[in-house]
Amino acid sequence: MGRHDGAATAPRPPWYVRAARAALRWLGRVVVGALAGGMVLGATLWAGTSWESARALGAAAAVLTVVATALAATLPPVPGPPTATRDDGAGTRRNPSPDDR
Repeated sequence: MGRHDGAATAPRPPWYVRAARAALRWLGRVVVGALAGGMVLGATLWAGTSWESARALGAAAAVLTVVATALAATLPPVPGPPTATRDDGAGTRRNPSPDDR
């Protein structure tokens, strides 16, 4: 047979809500990329790099930042701390941690 979850799943939001959420996500990524590209452009111009080189480096930084943020969104969430307490019960062995002082 298999496992069956008795809990009802939440209904899927309408298409326009999903589209708006995706647009806001990508807008945030593009804004961060534009800020990074602008900072690289300004820093390289300030350092004396030619306009063409500074513009190319700024554009590369902007594109790389957008791609990196999109890839970072695919990572699983960080697990929380373990829930074990100091009093795990009788007969439980624990290795002393180096941070126990």
